[in-house]
Amino acid sequence: MSEEATQEVGSQEVADTSAATEAQAVDTSTQAAPLSFLDSLPEDLRQEPSLRNFTDPAALAKSYVHAQRMIGADKVALPGKSATDDEWRALYQRLGAPNDPANYEINVEANILGQEGLDQFKNAAFQAGLNDRQASTVAEFMETTLSQAQAQYEQQADEARYTGEQELRKEWGQAFEQKLELAYKAAVDTLGSADLLDNIKLADGRMLGDHPDVVRMFARIAESIGEDNLIGDTSEMVMTPAEASERITEMTRRDSPYWDKMHPEHQKYVDEVLRLREYA
Repeated sequence: MSEEATQEVGSQEVADTSAATEAQAVDTSTQAAPLSFLDSLPEDLRQEPSLRNFTDPAALAKSYVHAQRMIGADKVALPGKSATDDEWRALYQRLGAPNDPANYEINVEANILGQEGLDQFKNAAFQAGLNDRQASTVAEFMETTLSQAQAQYEQQADEARYTGEQELRKEWGQAFEQKLELAYKAAVDTLGSADLLDNIKLADGRMLGDHPDVVRMFARIAESIGEDNLIGDTSEMVMTPAEASERITEMTRRDSPYWDKMHPEHQKYVDEVLRLREYA
């Protein structure tokens, strides 16, 4: 073969190879992109929300196997509308409820509920079908709530008791202790006992004998009975600020010896007024 023929053959082979490459490139560019997993499904399933999280058949198969295993797991059927109490009780016991209220294991210090209250709660929990965990949670909540309410109630009672006492101390001054003693003696003399004052609890938590109005009432009764009859002839009565002020007003009238230095009782009046001012 001549040199010219060889060159022609080589040029033809190069041309054929280039043409084949271009044809392959055109064929590749015109091929469609691979379908996604959802697009490969029938049209009526593509919009199913439960399938949107699956990206390949393997994930769907895994989920299906898991669901099948769950179907075979232990199940509890809910009683229907016409179910009897025994059918509901059977369900409660399947869910962990005891077969008797006394069998509840509730780890709560029933300081407020008390043993009787705790037993009543167990009966209620049993009727509701609660298991130990549920019953303990509710009992703990009740105990905590009642404890907080009791503490708040006692605090309010102490504050009311203190306020009432301060009110009488301000009103009676140095005569407070004596007036209080007379009031209790009058209560005993009138009622035969002071138990009513010490044992009857008011709505605010105070005892009846802690209310200032009640103490004032028996103090007035003591005055009507006669203080000497209650406290004894040898005891000196202590004046209240109001009584002392009234006596001071009487002794310092413009025509009294208090203002007349030449009066023989002038110093006596001055000394008595000074003493009364300690009470007032």
